[in-house]
Amino acid sequence: MDAPGTVGVEFRLHEECKLWLDGVLRLLALCNHMIGAGRLVRLRFLGGQSGVMGYIDRMGFFDHLDARVETVPERPLVSGARMFRGGNNGLLEIVPIATGHRDDDLPDRLTGVLGQACAARADAGPLSEAASTLFSELIGNVYDHTRTNGHVALQVYPGGSKVKVVVCDDGLGLMETLRPALNDRTDAYVGLTDVQLLVEMFRNGLSRHPDPKHGQGLKDCATKAIRFQADLDVRLARQNVRLRPSRGAYEPTTAYCSEGLPLLRGTHIAFTFGLAT
Repeated sequence: MDAPGTVGVEFRLHEECKLWLDGVLRLLALCNHMIGAGRLVRLRFLGGQSGVMGYIDRMGFFDHLDARVETVPERPLVSGARMFRGGNNGLLEIVPIATGHRDDDLPDRLTGVLGQACAARADAGPLSEAASTLFSELIGNVYDHTRTNGHVALQVYPGGSKVKVVVCDDGLGLMETLRPALNDRTDAYVGLTDVQLLVEMFRNGLSRHPDPKHGQGLKDCATKAIRFQADLDVRLARQNVRLRPSRGAYEPTTAYCSEGLPLLRGTHIAFTFGLAT
């Protein structure tokens, strides 16, 4: 779909299609990126306005989808997220991260939903405190460092006993900014794969900036997530990497990697916490 000469793409979503929260935001980003690059984009929902179309509408998908993207059937006239926002304690609908309109309350809202969802955990209090810092860092990173726009959302999955939070931006991407800068300073990381370099970033703190104070934010986020046994998913340009805590760390040997994916710009990070321990 990103091959040279491609002028248009149609995504077909079956009525029984099941999208996780991170999949919803990646689809949103992919559609917006492709339409912004001058391609025709159509979303065809084979189950009509019920099923997956109704699900993503409730999350606010169409509120943030470029108006030039065609949908079949047509997108709802009234957004389900606008009608029912706040009515589900297990959902924080898609919220934009706009660099020109900083929302300092957003990390607290995320923490509130997560804390309520994980109230059954014995470590619920410390988890909420750590999550507050984690959310502030991830969202603040978009505001302060990428200087791009993005989105954040959170959903509780009671049937799967998990809660997932996603933060993404439409910048250049982690590897596209990190690797060239590192290679200009040192050859120590030249031989590492993208997955190995990603793990090194979360374990030891790496940054495109030479100042060692930079690059610690994602490392601190990973440290807090590992403490509470959270899985970490990162979508790179053409890879998806899932990291699960092993021996108190994220390690390349325990990473699940999918390669050869359609080109997706930006940084897309998802943490998944268990509802109970």
